[in-house]
Amino acid sequence: MSTPLLQQFPSLSTYPPTFLKDLLSSPELTEAFLFSLPEVQQLAGEVEKLGRENEEIARRNMELRDQLIALRDATAQSYSHAEHQKRRWAEIEKAQANLYQRNRPSFLHLRLRHSLTAQDELSEKIASAFIEGRSGGGSAAPSRVDSPAPMSSDFGGSSTPMQGSFGDRSQSKAVDDFIQEFKAARKTYHKRAIWAERWSRGEVAWRDD
Repeated sequence: MSTPLLQQFPSLSTYPPTFLKDLLSSPELTEAFLFSLPEVQQLAGEVEKLGRENEEIARRNMELRDQLIALRDATAQSYSHAEHQKRRWAEIEKAQANLYQRNRPSFLHLRLRHSLTAQDELSEKIASAFIEGRSGGGSAAPSRVDSPAPMSSDFGGSSTPMQGSFGDRSQSKAVDDFIQEFKAARKTYHKRAIWAERWSRGEVAWRDD
């Protein structure tokens, strides 16, 4: 009998070599004899124990199957939601960067200077339109009404036309409207001019909060 076999199955050393040779001549007898050895019985017991443990684990897994499936679905939904939020966050960051760009002090200063020039041009246009309306005999300052003037004879007097005040009132209202509109435009201009001047002197400070 070989030494490695005896090392694996020490109990075989108690049997004579002739018995072992005869035992090896019959596979059925060999299998029956091996399963009677303490070492094989111990190994079979361990295998059986592992089998029972595996069955228990499988049973517990089956009990947790529905819960695990629900957890897997919830995880997939959470991952999808997280990916959506990630893309949305990128969009928000981009919009925030654009907003900060439009509200930087240098950009706002440039917008103020442009609006100052635009407001000055607007007030000049208002004045020019009023002057052109007066010089062209337009509706801005009418000198007479379109309908014929009433005659004094209509009221029992002489035939001299009555000098009505409708044209004067219309002209006065046009002047008042112009003054009001022009003053409002120039007021806005001077407000912006004051802020632009203060900004140029470094008296305007911007806070990040």
